[in-house]
Amino acid sequence: MVTTPSSEVARSVRILRNQGMEKKYQNEVIGFNTRMTDIHAAIGRVQLTKLAGWTAQRQQNAEFLNSHLKNVVVPSVMPGAVHVWHQYTIQLPDLNRDRFTEELAKRGVGSGVYYPTPIHRLPSFQVSLDLVNTERIASSCLSLPVHPALRQRDLNTIVEAVNDLAATGS
Repeated sequence: MVTTPSSEVARSVRILRNQGMEKKYQNEVIGFNTRMTDIHAAIGRVQLTKLAGWTAQRQQNAEFLNSHLKNVVVPSVMPGAVHVWHQYTIQLPDLNRDRFTEELAKRGVGSGVYYPTPIHRLPSFQVSLDLVNTERIASSCLSLPVHPALRQRDLNTIVEAVNDLAATGS
């Protein structure tokens, strides 16, 4: 589902989701068949009514993590910006991320590595750049749970596990 105030964006999305055509068999671009069923649309509309509450809960969860995590680099938010915390990504600059992830899992804390390959290293971009900081950060990032269904005990478990592992250098 896509929402936009722009008629141009709306038209582009409609064309892309309908095999690249607005008029039958007059393909303007290469598109896809990604039309949503009425049932999926109905569910999506109901879910949208919950979005503000979910975002507020994610923000509270992130605030708790920011104020309690130690020995890792927590994410920052630019002054004047509002973060929705789709992901909560920390940096482990001096730790082995793979071992850290395994140890978190043993303690019941899920985590994920999103975008492990820097964009400039993806074959689709076909560029050869030496971006040392990008490489370093991409290899040290780890995302922790921040979703709105977390309870206080879940947040406490995350904090305890991360702080313990980071303090011991795991």
